[in-house]
Amino acid sequence: MRRDRFLVAATLTALFSADLYFILLPKLWSFTRASGHFCPCASGNLSLPALEGLGPPRLSNWTSATPPDDETSPTAGGGSKLQRLFAHPLYNIQTPALGPEERLLQAEQLNEYYMKKVSHWERHMKIYKEAVALSNISLKLQEMTYDPDASWLKFHLGINRYALYSRDDPAVLQLLNDMRNLTIVNADYTQDEKALKGACDCTQVVKPSGHHLKLALKLQNFAKAMFKPMRQQRDEETPEDFFYFVDFQRHNAEIAAFHLDRILDFRRVPPVSGRRVNVSGEVLQVALNDDLRAVFFTSPANNTCFFAKCLYVCKTEYAVCGRPDLLEGRSLRTCPASASLPASPSPTPGRAPTPSLDARSGK
Repeated sequence: MRRDRFLVAATLTALFSADLYFILLPKLWSFTRASGHFCPCASGNLSLPALEGLGPPRLSNWTSATPPDDETSPTAGGGSKLQRLFAHPLYNIQTPALGPEERLLQAEQLNEYYMKKVSHWERHMKIYKEAVALSNISLKLQEMTYDPDASWLKFHLGINRYALYSRDDPAVLQLLNDMRNLTIVNADYTQDEKALKGACDCTQVVKPSGHHLKLALKLQNFAKAMFKPMRQQRDEETPEDFFYFVDFQRHNAEIAAFHLDRILDFRRVPPVSGRRVNVSGEVLQVALNDDLRAVFFTSPANNTCFFAKCLYVCKTEYAVCGRPDLLEGRSLRTCPASASLPASPSPTPGRAPTPSLDARSGK
């Protein structure tokens, strides 16, 4: 009988403790927070009414196209979840200063290379404008400005032997914003597709960039980005019996990979951001490549579409279409061109000569 009383008392004590911990204490905590003069996580001293049994909603995680300047820092207005995470002391450990030999590029070398690119672009556009004027064709030509303090130049100068960028590099956030918002002045196929010239022969390409359609975009400040359009919705699941070689890569997978790489503190994935482009206004009208302009068409649903020349998606069935012109995708910042890199004095380990079997066996 005493044992039964002890079990009943223990059960009631456990229930009361659970009720106190999971119900009463959260209500008391939310009441004390709601009785304050302002909400610390909201901007503009926005007050919120008390909610029974619920904490106040976190308004600091709202997203906008152009956040105010006072919300860009991790401490102002609470910041986003990533900003609050990167404000943790573990992500603010000071790294040793890098020497010139530990950096991939020097400022003088990079500026000299891209000044040549600027001169080449200006000569090319001058010839193209004269040809357009003689042909009496109306074509949209955007002006480009070379900015020595551009975010993509700072990103290239920050590449070192340990990572693509440092933890506290402000150029990365500015670069992500530029890839989303800067004006597109030129759109073209990738170098691989132009080398193939429509022939599905991968032996002509030394380093293929995959068999999915991508566009090489040139932005207003001479930055280059690779645009991969969205082909599948985020909530769309791939069926199990789907043929592997006709599967599409999801554009937001590389965006997630970039942020995961930052969270794990590897910093070895190039910056990637999402972008919405106007297919007709921002791609077709600035495309100077006749092969690219020839693959644009209007679908029966009155959507502007285009497709690739190669490798496996060179049919209208695999076309990418806007709705009707707006197309979502990801914008990837490319690494420095090989022509701007210094020559490596040491050979690649993968290409180093391996000793023969006879030499290793001592014969």
